[in-house]
Amino acid sequence: MSEFCQDRDLLGIEPGLFLSAGPAGSLLTSGTNGQLTGTSFASSTADFSAAGLEAGMVLVAYTTIPSEGRACEIVSVGGPHQLTVSVLRAAAQDPPVAPPAGSGLSFAVVTYRPQIRQISAALAEKLRAMVEASPIASASYADSAQLRLAAALGTLAGVFLARAESPAPADANWAKAEHYRQEFARMQMQLRLAIDADGDGFAEQTRTLGNVTLRRT
Repeated sequence: MSEFCQDRDLLGIEPGLFLSAGPAGSLLTSGTNGQLTGTSFASSTADFSAAGLEAGMVLVAYTTIPSEGRACEIVSVGGPHQLTVSVLRAAAQDPPVAPPAGSGLSFAVVTYRPQIRQISAALAEKLRAMVEASPIASASYADSAQLRLAAALGTLAGVFLARAESPAPADANWAKAEHYRQEFARMQMQLRLAIDADGDGFAEQTRTLGNVTLRRT
């Protein structure tokens, strides 16, 4: 199924999320002896292809302490030992921007893709339920900045809820989970579903999710 946002979108909102992943993140690969030159990151001991790395994921490279490292978005996978990376760009279509060079780097790639898929599926089902016609797959929805932001906010709400130790304002993770839950609800009210039933490039119907509330069970 389609994913309405990527790890890079989470990085843009919560830069520290990948530096201290916690129990909610899924570790895809880690290693040492990384070399960062320009927009190229290489490690002779890694197998980025086998680890399932893809564009839009986030690489953290560091010398000794992960939380003091640098988080870069992965632009492309050039083979088992090489990635093209970039400082976070305003848009995924922009040219890569080289991070500071380094050698002998440790690295890790943590993803929140399971949570992204869950939120994307929930949003897709809400949109599908608004259409009386034949079922629409999530792949049928056109990408938009609003949809990406909504999915990212919903994902962050779930991530920080998983990291929270207690449902109390004193718990920073709980407070963030509540903040992003409210922002997710607010963002949903701004989403519009434009239905182009005949494929002529013009929407015959436009509907809003403003009266729909997503509840966590």
